[in-house]
Amino acid sequence: MTQHFDPGDRLGRYELTHVIGGGGFASVWRARTVGPGGFERDVAIKVMRPGRAHQKRFQDMLLDEARLVARINHPNVAQIWEVGEDPRSLYIVLELVDGDSLDDLRFRAEEMGKSLPIRAVFRVLADVCAGLHVAHELSQDGEPLGLVHRDVSPQNILVSRHGIAKLIDFGIAKAKERLAADTTTGYIKGKISFMAPEQARTEDMDRRADVWAIGAVAYELIEGKPPCDGHSDLGRLAALVGPTPVPPMTSRVPEPLRNVVARALEKDRDARYPTALALKEAIEEALIESEMETSATEVAELVRPYFHRRRETDTPADAPGHSVERAVSSTIQAKRDTGTIELPLERRRYLPVVLAGLAVALPVGLWMATRTPSNADLKDGSSPTTSSPSSVEDLAPPREASSAPPPALSVWPSGTATAATSPQASVSPPAPSAAPSVQRPRAPARAPARPTSAPVVDENAIE
Repeated sequence: MTQHFDPGDRLGRYELTHVIGGGGFASVWRARTVGPGGFERDVAIKVMRPGRAHQKRFQDMLLDEARLVARINHPNVAQIWEVGEDPRSLYIVLELVDGDSLDDLRFRAEEMGKSLPIRAVFRVLADVCAGLHVAHELSQDGEPLGLVHRDVSPQNILVSRHGIAKLIDFGIAKAKERLAADTTTGYIKGKISFMAPEQARTEDMDRRADVWAIGAVAYELIEGKPPCDGHSDLGRLAALVGPTPVPPMTSRVPEPLRNVVARALEKDRDARYPTALALKEAIEEALIESEMETSATEVAELVRPYFHRRRETDTPADAPGHSVERAVSSTIQAKRDTGTIELPLERRRYLPVVLAGLAVALPVGLWMATRTPSNADLKDGSSPTTSSPSSVEDLAPPREASSAPPPALSVWPSGTATAATSPQASVSPPAPSAAPSVQRPRAPARAPARPTSAPVVDENAIE
C-alpha cells in the first residue's frame, strides 16, 4: 500500500529508509537527513497513502494535525518539526522516539509471564497528563481551541529508553479552527476500550473525555481488560453507555491509586477530575502516599527488559522490532442517525459459522451413530458400526490462526486499521453414506493470539 514511495526515495532533504507504521490514511517512514561536517539526524515522516494523497479532506486532516501539534511545546508530546510538499504527497516531519509504545511494552512483558510495574505505569501516565494539559490549554487570539485528543491509548503513548513518556497521534483531535470538517456530530470516533461514555454517545465533549481515557489506560494495562468490558465490541459499548459503575481495581493496586482511577472513570463527567493537570497531581500524591514515587530514570530501568533489542548489524527488514503496516490507531466510525453501529469483527468472527455447523452436524452424527443398518448397508460385507464424532471440537473448524504483529523499531503509530471482510459460509447436512464415517482429526493447538483492545475497522474509517 506504499508503492508510491520506496526505500531510498527522497522527500526534500530527507532520505526514506523503511516503513515503521501506518494505517488506512497514512504511512510513517523512518528517514534520515545529512549535512556538512558529518551531521546526521533520524526522523519520522508521515505521508499519505495512494488514493488519499490528492483528496482535499485528507490533506486538510494532515495539515490540521501538523498545525495543532506544532503549537504544543512540551517534552511529553512528540514534536512535529516540518511540513513539506512532494508531487506524490504532502508530508510532515516528526520527532522519532527511540523507544516503544506502552502497548508493545505490555505485550513483551506478558510474553515473559510478567506485567508492567504499577509504579512505572502511573509515572508514565502522570507525565502524559502534563502534556495533555498543555494541549487542552491551547488558544488562539485569546479564545480556547477546546482541543480534545480523543484517541489516548497504550498504542499512542510512547516511552523512550530514557523513561520519557511521549503522547502522539493527534490525527482525530477535536478542536476549533480545523481545516477539515469535524465529524464529531453523528459519529463515534476513537477506540471503544478507552473512549468516554459521552464520546460513545456522540455528545459534545471536552477535556474530561481525555481524563477518562487516562484512567481507562491505567485500568486496562493493570487489570488486563477494559474498564467497561463485554464479550464483543457491542457488549463493551453497551457497558460503557449503561448506568453500571466501573468495577473497582484489584487489591494489588494500592488504595490511593485505586481511588484516583475510580474518580477518573466516573461516568458522570462532572464527578471526574476537571483537568488533566488535576489528575496528574492526584497520581503523584497517590504514588507518594503509596510509597511508590518514581522518576523517569527509574521508569527506564523498570521497563528496560521489555524494550525491543537493538543490534548494530540489523538491516531495516530484519530489525527485531521492524513492523511494516502496523496499524495501531484504529478508529471506529459509525453514523448515529441510523440507529445501528457498524462494529468491527474480531477473531470471534467464525463463531456463527461454527455454531451453525454444530446445529446441523450434531443431529446428523447422532442419527448415524444410532440408526439400524439396512440390508443394503450389509450386503457388501461392510461393518454395521459407524464412528461418531469424538467431541464438539472434531466438528468445529479450526480457529483462525493469528500471528501477533511484530513491535515497531521506532514507533510513531498512526492511521486506521483495515477491516477484514466477514467470511461468508454456508453449511449443508452431509448425505448419509453406506461407508463408515471417518473421524475428523483434532485441530492442532494454536499459538495464543496477542490480545488487543483496538478494533479492526473499515478501511475508509479515518483517524
